[in-house]
Amino acid sequence: MSKILLKTIKKRVDFINVSKKGKKKFTKGFILQQYKRDLSSKENTARIGFTITKKIGGAVIRNKIKRRFRSIIKEVVNNHLKKNYDYVIVANKKSLAMNYQDLKNDVIKVVK
Repeated sequence: MSKILLKTIKKRVDFINVSKKGKKKFTKGFILQQYKRDLSSKENTARIGFTITKKIGGAVIRNKIKRRFRSIIKEVVNNHLKKNYDYVIVANKKSLAMNYQDLKNDVIKVVK
């Protein structure tokens, strides 16, 4: 199995595209939206984006949640993420209270 390159989604258009056209999977701590991009099969990339609203908390709390999810994604990228897919994680307040291993297990479960 070849390595998958991980890139970040930065443009609002891409976030909206994933939200409107992609599949949504709900867990206790977050919502995962995934969308298969129509690109050449030569490209070996998966793109990831995070949405953490101000309702969850201040900048420190939002950044902490983002750091946790980034770390989890780096661990599972080659075994579980699919190439040519866009993934957006929409966090909620429970994702801060959950322990790291539970979050990781949820990510693995919904990405499959």
